[in-house]
Amino acid sequence: MTLGRDGMLLVLAWAAGIMDAVAYLGLGVFTTMMTGNTALLAFAIARGELAPIAKAGLALAAFGAGTAIGALIAGRRRSRGEWPSVVTEALACEGILLGVLTIVWHVAGPAPATGATGLLILSSGLAMGVQAAAVRSLGVPGVSTTYITSTLTTLSAELVGWTRPGERGRAQRIRLLAAVFITYGLGALVGGVLQSRASTLVIWLPLISVVAVVVNALFRYRHEPFEPAPRGEARSASVAASRRP
Repeated sequence: MTLGRDGMLLVLAWAAGIMDAVAYLGLGVFTTMMTGNTALLAFAIARGELAPIAKAGLALAAFGAGTAIGALIAGRRRSRGEWPSVVTEALACEGILLGVLTIVWHVAGPAPATGATGLLILSSGLAMGVQAAAVRSLGVPGVSTTYITSTLTTLSAELVGWTRPGERGRAQRIRLLAAVFITYGLGALVGGVLQSRASTLVIWLPLISVVAVVVNALFRYRHEPFEPAPRGEARSASVAASRRP
């Protein structure tokens, strides 16, 4: 039995929640929530703290670069299906980056040097940026597995709209939005608990989760039809995704 699109989105939200907990508690920055990183960068600049400025700046740059990479991969072809093969390819790229993160994490140990910390922030930021672009390319209204503020905003708006006479499919959208939000939070909770008690284990969870999604997608959507995306359209998608917070 394989997961459908919504189930895979929940697994990705779980992975992103764990990654944010690991990054914030272990590295001092978020590598998924760029709103938080922007605030951390501003605070560090206000206090004149150079190390936090470098960390937050690197996380923002890595996420932006990862988003551009993900958009380039996901924008190469168009599909009529609900889960294009290019999304799976982008997530496979994310899996490779998370593999690098996991290796460096184990080599660096519990107190990584400055260079190792930078590499950990870089690899995790790139990976989460790729995931953000891949999920965005699915075009599921309001759903982001990394930019949870957007998911919560859309959920609140949909709940208000639910009081008015019905648009078909609203209840299903609300369930998905709520599930993504809650699953991200649960992932962050599990990541926070394990970070303090079993840090060698917790770093594997995002990698295992993304690999599971890639394998599941390969089996479930292996016969998806596709057509090449126009060159100008792919480029526009890349530029738009790279500008997303």
